[in-house]
Amino acid sequence: MNRILLVRHAQARDHSEIDPALDETGERQADAVAERLAQEQIGQVLSSPKRRAQQTAGVIGRQIGTTPRVSNLLDDLTPMPSPARWADYPKHRWPWLQETPEAEQDLDAETLKAAWTTLHDASVGDSASGALVLVTHAFVVASFVSGVLNAPPAAWMQLPVANASITEIGLRPEREPIVVGFNDVGHLGSVTATTAR
Repeated sequence: MNRILLVRHAQARDHSEIDPALDETGERQADAVAERLAQEQIGQVLSSPKRRAQQTAGVIGRQIGTTPRVSNLLDDLTPMPSPARWADYPKHRWPWLQETPEAEQDLDAETLKAAWTTLHDASVGDSASGALVLVTHAFVVASFVSGVLNAPPAAWMQLPVANASITEIGLRPEREPIVVGFNDVGHLGSVTATTAR
């Protein structure tokens, strides 16, 4: 595979639920991103275990004629500084980060870095044609992009990722990957695009 398409799940219901499903706008967004991806040559679709991501991936899979696979590598995590690294993040962000549920905390993004390495290396080594589509969450997309850019630890917080957006990473064997496109929502048209802060 020569590219990875990172798709943020479509809009979900109130996040006061533990694992919310897509709302009506999200269903329309999922249809729109699926129609857009039907124009691409897709090799495989992987999804986060969360219901909103699986539903989005399911719509994509039906549109392109493939069955998405669930991968824990794409689960909903938030990069967090370890105790010695809070200075890597701006102080005005500290209170918000401290509200992150413990189950979603990824200290120094170690889990997300390892996930990206696994996904990247498997894709570069795969001779199959077509893109790898990864349906995941805003902070996961932002963390992966930050890693590709070798950006500072807190850079992911400056990369807002809209629901049902597509971010393209170009893969180049024996060379570093490149960000070809970020947060593309052109396919959504009049369907509302919401962005994570």
